[in-house]
Amino acid sequence: MFNFTKYSKIYFSIALILALASIFSLIFFGLNLGMDFKGGTSVKVEYEKKAPKIEDVKKNLNIESYEIQSFGDKGIILKIKNKNIQADEYNKILKELEVSDNKIADSELQTISPVVGSELKNKTIIVAIVALIAMLLYIAFAFKQVSGPISSFQYGLVSTLMLFNDILIPLGVLAFLGKYYGVEFTIPIVTAILAVIGYSINNNIVIFDRIRENLRLNAKLSYTEVVNKSLNQVVVRCVNTSLTTLFVLISLYYFFMGEGGIEYFALTASIGIIIGTFSSVFLSSPILAKWAEKKE
Repeated sequence: MFNFTKYSKIYFSIALILALASIFSLIFFGLNLGMDFKGGTSVKVEYEKKAPKIEDVKKNLNIESYEIQSFGDKGIILKIKNKNIQADEYNKILKELEVSDNKIADSELQTISPVVGSELKNKTIIVAIVALIAMLLYIAFAFKQVSGPISSFQYGLVSTLMLFNDILIPLGVLAFLGKYYGVEFTIPIVTAILAVIGYSINNNIVIFDRIRENLRLNAKLSYTEVVNKSLNQVVVRCVNTSLTTLFVLISLYYFFMGEGGIEYFALTASIGIIIGTFSSVFLSSPILAKWAEKKE
């Protein structure tokens, strides 16, 4: 049986380094907010034939601060940040979007004002905070009858701290990628982060539930011994579940590489699931074990 808590200082050190690096990245680089949050213009076109490759379309474009992605077999969406397009500019862009003899059959123009983008940004922050608080209350309620030296509130608190960590590190990576590779923070990325919150809390619940069961069945064992036993019983399940999800996300990333939204959704979710699995197995329960040791 592997002794998870024996090496807890190493896990905590790794987590601290990653968290500090992410905070540094967010403070000094900041998130490269996309059109969804800053406002701008979206141009959706449908071609007569199959849509050209994104790389070929980019060669024709003479605009700055844009994001382009395909939809369906014949469509492309072009998002231009911080700019409202006039009629003459719109017609020019449509000509630039035509590749070789592949003409545009239909087009649609949509504008997002900076005010709407700002409201969306505020709502995103509120949703993330509400989700974290809801998870804390849910865990505290679900484990209110657990026996042992750890209270239900502590289960909820450590879960919330780990969820915050699971969000912080992907955001730090995105800030770095935004600074050096122009990756934009968009709605699909927000969706990925919220999905990571739900995924990570599921792993925590599985582990905590096994700890609760083992506390009842093994009253003579110390809390740290119960934690180690529980982790050994569920670690394979947690890792296998994460791997199966990662396989899907890696496939999404590979097949939609260069197409913006889905590509970075898959990347963000992948980072979050890896960090979330690490947090659930190597951080959450060992932290509880340390708190229990101080009480004893």
